[in-house]
Amino acid sequence: MEIIYIVSTQILKMFLMMAVGLLFYKIKFVTQEGSKALSNVALYAVVPCVVFSAFQVDYTPEILKGLAAVFVLGFVSHLIPIFLSRFMVRGKDKNRSVIEKFALTYPNCGFMGIPIAQAMYGNLGVIYITAFISAQNVLVWSQGISLMRGGYEKGSWRNIILAPVMVATFFGILFFLLQIRIPELFLSTIQSIGGMNTPLAMIVAGVSIGQTDIWATLKQKRIYYISFMKLIVIPLIILGIMIFLDIDIEVKRIVLLGVSAPTAAVTTMFAVKFDKDVGYAAELFALITLFSVVSMSAVFAVAGFVY
Repeated sequence: MEIIYIVSTQILKMFLMMAVGLLFYKIKFVTQEGSKALSNVALYAVVPCVVFSAFQVDYTPEILKGLAAVFVLGFVSHLIPIFLSRFMVRGKDKNRSVIEKFALTYPNCGFMGIPIAQAMYGNLGVIYITAFISAQNVLVWSQGISLMRGGYEKGSWRNIILAPVMVATFFGILFFLLQIRIPELFLSTIQSIGGMNTPLAMIVAGVSIGQTDIWATLKQKRIYYISFMKLIVIPLIILGIMIFLDIDIEVKRIVLLGVSAPTAAVTTMFAVKFDKDVGYAAELFALITLFSVVSMSAVFAVAGFVY
């Protein structure tokens, strides 16, 4: 029950931070362009600092084993919705169907997952969720981008390898395995930058929500169906599968956290890049993110009775 309390409290805090971002946008304190700049700061500087600093811990075989388990399960937990989305999404509008399939498959486990994982298990939680994110990045820049553009893009693997969070993960694991510790002055600086992750990410999410007409979006029945599939059905399927796996409870909970997170913000970014229905992508992101405030707590409540 303690984990349920931690998750629920963290989600409530994040929701309040999103409300601040929404307010900032409405009073024009933060513009759409400003939001993009803040998002870049988070993606290219803050999140990598969180990831790298998390690996500055003592080496244990258990952590390495857990890291590998989360990566494998993270990969599998993306393949399952990739397959299921073929049956869940059968709309005639191919433009929107592509966005829905992408939204069902890829969760916002960076912005939403890292803060909650950190609240749950400290650095260990960040290390494990990083493995999940690494598995997701491999698929986002291969299957995900292929889905959105209608074919494989040459050079995708370079984007995977050179993504800031992947570079931070590589050096973090390398320093972890070799037990290289950076000087305290530099580590504390990196950790201070990483400390901005939760408020910055949630403010950006709030600004994104502010750019949509929430009341009009609430009238679209189709979005409720996609939200239910993404936030309830898919996480419960993954939860059910993991019941039969003999792995650490921390690994199961981190994987469940990643899967139950709302739709990834990159859904909207890819919609812009590949000339899809950007408005619909933003509406899905906004509403699923709002619903996740309740659904993530509900999923973990179910998990609390199972394992």
